[in-house]
Amino acid sequence: MAVKYETQQNDMLDAICHQYYQGDITTLDAVLDANPGIAKHGAQLPAGLVIELPDIHTEAVKDQRMTLWD
Repeated sequence: MAVKYETQQNDMLDAICHQYYQGDITTLDAVLDANPGIAKHGAQLPAGLVIELPDIHTEAVKDQRMTLWD
């Protein structure tokens, strides 16, 4: 089930994804798809913006993760 999140001043979408999805920022594309037009706000989101954090099975994308130190 998707969760609604209300942003705080200067929240950044990648940081929200990192925190909510327990370090898995590969979910960023799915969050962008679930929130059309959110990118127009830029890197820092305004306070009070309600975004949808979709239910994503992060186990399925763990194999696609890339690490900098292989």
